[in-house]
Amino acid sequence: MDPILKTLSQTMTVEAIAMIKAKRLAMKQCVDVAGRQKRAQQRENDRQVDDVQADLCKRAMERERPFRVFEEQLLGESEMTAAQEYLHLVYDSKRRCMHSTPRESTPIVVREVPIVPLQPETRTVPPTEKSKYNRYGQERFLKEQQEFGINPQGSHLERATTLRASPKTMPLKRARSLSVPSYQRTKKAISGCRPSNPRSRMPIIVVPAALTSLVTLYNAKELLQEMRYVPLKQAHRLMHHGQHLDEVIVEHRFQGELVSYRVIDNVTRLTPGEWERVAAVFAMGPHWQFKGWPQGADPAAIFHQVCAFHLHFKDTPVCKELCNLQLHPLALSPNERHSDCGIMMEFWNKLDHHMAVRARQFAFIKQK
Repeated sequence: MDPILKTLSQTMTVEAIAMIKAKRLAMKQCVDVAGRQKRAQQRENDRQVDDVQADLCKRAMERERPFRVFEEQLLGESEMTAAQEYLHLVYDSKRRCMHSTPRESTPIVVREVPIVPLQPETRTVPPTEKSKYNRYGQERFLKEQQEFGINPQGSHLERATTLRASPKTMPLKRARSLSVPSYQRTKKAISGCRPSNPRSRMPIIVVPAALTSLVTLYNAKELLQEMRYVPLKQAHRLMHHGQHLDEVIVEHRFQGELVSYRVIDNVTRLTPGEWERVAAVFAMGPHWQFKGWPQGADPAAIFHQVCAFHLHFKDTPVCKELCNLQLHPLALSPNERHSDCGIMMEFWNKLDHHMAVRARQFAFIKQK
């Protein structure tokens, strides 16, 4: 066996090994005792620090003022110790009387005064004195007769009742009523009980009139109301032969109310009052689409007042003439019709925000 590879029992005796174990155990016990003492000392220091902090917090809480909100200040003080102390000095709450020495009350003698009935005062005017007209005392002088034809105790109601009862005014009123035709009288009666025109409370959406546009009057109802895109050729086939549309009515819920929108493609017939109700426009691209608009046919000025949108397919880019203008592009998928609803919801969200910001301009929607 190699002398270098010897075991511990072969190199050392059993007594030497036992001595080394005892020495190691004694050193380990010393280290454990020192560690326990050090940890105990650390816990004692932490406890002292906590006691000092608690004492400081206790003294600070005794000196601080409680936080009170504005509503509590309006309710008043809950405890009025100073006022109660001063009140006990002058008022006895048990006897419900003031703390004062009773004084000798002097008897009050009540004298009975005989009651004499009052007689109305009568003024006697000497016969030698002549009564003159006085505008501030007409009641004294005009007892039975009315001088100058003036009745100071009357009112304008008497004249109104006499005029109402006089038969002279009846033919004049009847002649005036007969001069108005019967159809005008019925028209006024109907206009008094019904609103003027329900179309005057409809916001307006303008779509292109060109057949190359993705949205026109023929497929606007399916796109804006039913949230699905219908190709223009298919929409033409669904229409009756030779049918021409001037406008389309679509419905959408705006701020909790069902609102009707007019969709048109010809703005030349709009009145000045209807121009204020134009809410959105679908821009196709060329600037000739805005010919006849009141902003001088400038798309940049129009898009600052009207919410503008550009509808196109995903595989086709946005028109170059509309790149630097303020509008919202809506990219439809050529084949995935299930994604049309999400894109049109984005359209309505943009339009609702535009109308909510301009609440004064579109206040006519809620007018009854």
